[in-house]
Amino acid sequence: MSLLCTLKNIHLNFGPKIIFYNAQLTVAVGDRIGLLGLNGKGKSTLFKILTGDVVPDHSSPPFEFNKAKGDGDESKKFSLFYVPQELPTSGIDHLSLMDYFFVFYPELKTPYETSPETFDELHGWDLIQAYESYLKYFGHDDLTKKVSALSGGEQKKILLSLGLSSRANLILWDEPTNHLDIETIKLFEEELNSTSKAFMLITHDRFLLSKLTRKIFHIQHGRIESFTGSYTDYLAFLEKSEQSKMRLLDKLKNNLEREQAWMRQGIKARGTRSKKRVENFLGLKDRVSNIKSEAKRSLDLNLVKSGRQTKVLASFSDLTFGYPMNSHLFQSINGEIHKGNKIGLLGKNGVGKTTLLKLIMQDLKTTAGKLKTADNLQIQYFSQKRDELEIDLTPHQLLGDGSDFVELPDGSKKHVASYFESFLFHRDDIHRPLKTFSGGEKSRLQLALNLTKVGDILIFDEPTNDLDLETIQILEEKLSAFQGAVILISHDRAFLSTVTNKVWLIENQKLENFEGGYEQVAPYLEVLEIEREVAEEMKSQQPLTSKEIPISKLNNKDKLRLDTIYDEITSTESKAKIIDDKITNLDYSKLSDPKNMELKILTEAQSVLETRLLALYEELENLETFNSTPHVRKP
Repeated sequence: MSLLCTLKNIHLNFGPKIIFYNAQLTVAVGDRIGLLGLNGKGKSTLFKILTGDVVPDHSSPPFEFNKAKGDGDESKKFSLFYVPQELPTSGIDHLSLMDYFFVFYPELKTPYETSPETFDELHGWDLIQAYESYLKYFGHDDLTKKVSALSGGEQKKILLSLGLSSRANLILWDEPTNHLDIETIKLFEEELNSTSKAFMLITHDRFLLSKLTRKIFHIQHGRIESFTGSYTDYLAFLEKSEQSKMRLLDKLKNNLEREQAWMRQGIKARGTRSKKRVENFLGLKDRVSNIKSEAKRSLDLNLVKSGRQTKVLASFSDLTFGYPMNSHLFQSINGEIHKGNKIGLLGKNGVGKTTLLKLIMQDLKTTAGKLKTADNLQIQYFSQKRDELEIDLTPHQLLGDGSDFVELPDGSKKHVASYFESFLFHRDDIHRPLKTFSGGEKSRLQLALNLTKVGDILIFDEPTNDLDLETIQILEEKLSAFQGAVILISHDRAFLSTVTNKVWLIENQKLENFEGGYEQVAPYLEVLEIEREVAEEMKSQQPLTSKEIPISKLNNKDKLRLDTIYDEITSTESKAKIIDDKITNLDYSKLSDPKNMELKILTEAQSVLETRLLALYEELENLETFNSTPHVRKP
């Protein structure tokens, strides 16, 4: 496979902090790379090195960045497009969606300001048309709308459109799914899965990594470890490596204990003191210490309930809410929050998820209906915007609040430096101002700050945004073990599957309650998406009459449809088989429970898929009947 670029001898220090030490990497044409590493360890910095915004330190031998020239083949020539984590809007948020294109392509400006030759040479019209097409694909129909009027999720769709429409051969994606609803993430997945371009992906979404990546770069200890295989393969590799490391550690421990016993003996008992054996003992001790220091560290998340015995913490009935000048977000919705509930709050962007949380916290007043909470209910809210942090403070000032000790919810105290380290930080960074920390590091600090407080209900609004995978996995364990109630707004399907035991879905101004976690509700969400696709298709297509069907031959549009309908049938048949298998393997002894919605969800999914398949078979039959020439399916 042709190489796009090679980077060698990457050395980079920020003050005393080592980011890269003699690191290197290679990217080939069509590579699908997942970039892993703890927050603050160099992922975003590596992107900046690739874009040229950061230049590595002088070293011997010197830093090398070799870029493929393509030798006349544009598909093999190095070209790069960076999709940032947040949409740059400072001073330009007055622009429309269409005009915003030129923020990323200033060299094109407009067709009137750039010479026609230059505009054509840079493929201006192709880029603009592709960008417009993707905006509409993601639901932006009004391209004159101002960027400043868009929500965070809607702005993110602009970045997706820019990245997917780029003609560059290497696309850098920095947390592309933050703030997006699950439906949009699936659309993005499909597009990225069909691209032939190389891409490098920073994301905490393990579903995305598992489905899309074929190579892993993992930044550790200043180096970039490269692994060929999917993210799932890499996890299996790490597990085997960890098992081998533990076996080696056990062996070293046994040797160490034996040598320690020999060292503790008196000189007479030891006989002549062997200098070589003493040196071996000291070396063995160092090896054990090094392996221990490389072992995974756990976050010390103290999720402590307040001790409340009340079963129902909060409830609402016939709840209605709408903002002035707008229609209702939801009408006459009902729900309860019990101790032990781990609720996933789902719905498309803009349906009112965050608003519902604010109503539960009583930051907003209901338009109609009743909201009841237990006496002295304590709610801790984790904002996705990290607006609690004062950036001029240091972690010592933030966590210690003027003291050298942190008071924890269970009444115990812990030294502020030790507490800081338990969140995967280095002790030397405790007096560094927060404004010098990365977004992910600030998220970890906000977790540390909030988890010093007692709560009956913990509310998380996109908690996994900017967190690295190690932190997410530990947070999952702690939330699963927490005995109070948890409400999660999250697009991270793996996180939802692991943590939730109940789901609220806001759809069409109503709140659907599911007594089961995300894993059980996923088939129902799939059905909703299929129904939406069918409804959109029905809108765009008028029923064919006998007069409208071409007798002699199909038109170009019908021929294209004939090429794609087979794949659609295969995909729908696969989904139907998955649902059938789930129904077959159900534990029917548990289905008598009226709260068990699994069979209902699966049978509804089965019905929709069967209806969809019948419509596709009928459409295929019509197309093949009126195709005057034998159809050969494209491979």
